[in-house]
Amino acid sequence: MCHVITTTSTYADQILSCRISGTVHSVYKKTINIRLGQHLLALQSTASPLSPISLITDMEGQSMDQLPIRPGQPVNVLGDRIEIVMPDSASAECSSSFLYRPEEICESQLVSPLPGFSHAKLYARLRSVLSTSDTGGFCLLSDSYKSSAEPFDLILETARKRMSSCMLLLEQGQYQEAASTLAGLLGLGIGLTPSGDDFLCGVLAGLLLRNQGSHPFALELGCQIRPRLANTNEISRAFLNCALVSHFSRAVISLTLLPPFEDILKSFSEIGHSSGMDTLSGIVYALELKLDDKRLLRSKKDAVSTIRRPCL
Repeated sequence: MCHVITTTSTYADQILSCRISGTVHSVYKKTINIRLGQHLLALQSTASPLSPISLITDMEGQSMDQLPIRPGQPVNVLGDRIEIVMPDSASAECSSSFLYRPEEICESQLVSPLPGFSHAKLYARLRSVLSTSDTGGFCLLSDSYKSSAEPFDLILETARKRMSSCMLLLEQGQYQEAASTLAGLLGLGIGLTPSGDDFLCGVLAGLLLRNQGSHPFALELGCQIRPRLANTNEISRAFLNCALVSHFSRAVISLTLLPPFEDILKSFSEIGHSSGMDTLSGIVYALELKLDDKRLLRSKKDAVSTIRRPCL
């Protein structure tokens, strides 16, 4: 039984190039997650949205659901194909093979937009998308973290407090405390990818989109997220690990082209139940953060003067 992988990302392509064998991690209606060493990749049906770990196949969702594949089965990466073997069987007829012949390998690494990019237009467009979304999740907090709004539920109220506290700490230049506070959202929520995790992926993307990927707060946020990764599940952890090295979904990457409102709404709405909008909420939040570059410049000048000061 042979199928074809038609589309993937540069991140997944790099993982496959290492030819690491592994096992089936989990199986869902339109997705087969495979663990290759320390990495997780996802074999997905043909119409699935492209994430950094996606291996989009030529299979329809119903056909993929009927494959005799279960968690724990061996996975072999053999040059131009991925083979999932039935336990206690050496017969090719008792395995499912996916030929690796992608027609498209999409860039998944997000880089800062070119000079002249209108962050104001992007921000306004993303805000409009969130205002029309009915998915729930963190998009309900798009304004409430700025005030003492009435709480929604325990999860959202916890998130609102952390988001508000982070903003206050940033205004005081307390980058480490702000990053630690926001990183506390990791694992918050339910589902395969908790809303807090999707939101943090969005924040990391938003910092890059506003050309602040090297700001002390951005660097500190990465440092605060890494030791907390054990607080969430393995699937969500895979996406966070991607975000920490600047790899994101096609929907996020497309924002550097300032797509129309309709395209943004469609592409992010297709990602999970609320994952896409939770990610978008994180991007908007990052675009709203007040990062004091003047204080940063002063600290650099102080550091230089200290280095040049002669020893007595």
